[in-house]
Amino acid sequence: MPSADRVNWAKIRVIVVSVAALSILSVLAFLLTGGTLLTERVTLYIAIPDATGLSSGSAVRVNGIGVGKVTDISLSGSNEPNRVIRVSMRVEKDHLPDIPVDSYAQLSSDSLVGDKYVDVTRGKAGAYVQPNAEITYRGQPELLRTLDLQQFAERLRSIDVMLTDIEQGRNRVGQFVNSDEIYEQLRKGLAGMERDVKAISETTTTLGSLVSTDTVYRDFIARLERIDNELARIQAGQGSVGRLLRDDTQYVQLRDQLAGLRQNVARARSNRFLQSDDLYVTWNRTLTSLIQSADQINANPIFQTSVIYDNLNGAARELANTVREFRQDPQKFLRIKVF
Repeated sequence: MPSADRVNWAKIRVIVVSVAALSILSVLAFLLTGGTLLTERVTLYIAIPDATGLSSGSAVRVNGIGVGKVTDISLSGSNEPNRVIRVSMRVEKDHLPDIPVDSYAQLSSDSLVGDKYVDVTRGKAGAYVQPNAEITYRGQPELLRTLDLQQFAERLRSIDVMLTDIEQGRNRVGQFVNSDEIYEQLRKGLAGMERDVKAISETTTTLGSLVSTDTVYRDFIARLERIDNELARIQAGQGSVGRLLRDDTQYVQLRDQLAGLRQNVARARSNRFLQSDDLYVTWNRTLTSLIQSADQINANPIFQTSVIYDNLNGAARELANTVREFRQDPQKFLRIKVF
């Protein structure tokens, strides 16, 4: 028989394994229930005419937010058409303030073929429902009742016009269906593409030689080699650029020229003409006296009237007439007297 210590140790191991298993199961149950395993729940009811698509475990939502699940669906025993089915729901107690007493419930689905769920639309009243209360049911409106027949008819007419245009070839789709014009354009485009591909594949064309031969590649490599050779010559100090980079003679000359230019600028700045305004004042006075002299000359009466100009002009005109008469008849002016 096993000793008492071994029996006690086996009991301890069983207890530890059992506690660990229960802890894991509790955590899994808590996670699978969305953290609401220990949340207090209350029962609410709705009466509906038909429970098709609704089953136990269906979700209960308030404005799209899940607050509980359907727990039971049974016949109510009522003769009223809208209260044939009684649906029991377990809702989290913390969400009761989110369901005012004027809220109403509907059966909705996420898709046309999806399972239904209870969709509660929140009301505006200040008081909220109490546990075991019944929420008002409001049926979903039928499709034909909510459909705008006039708008639907207009859409049908527009669809009919579009189909008629397609049948008679009035648009692109109709031309594609009823004629071969678009087909011919497509065929010509493919033929042109085929010619371009053939031109690329032939080495006699420029594009073909570019793709099929290595002429451009060799030319590119030759240019790179020439650039590399030029860089090597510059690095070796050959050529004007290489000498400029390897020899500092030109740099020294340029530096000396800049130093001389700086000295000339410094001497010009220290010149008396730039340091003092005496010369400027003298020039200004001289210019002022010249302006005054010119004003005095302009103010002279000789230049104010045209008398002198008229006299000079008349004398010049008489002199011109005399010279012209002298040239025409010199004997008139030459008189010889014999004593």
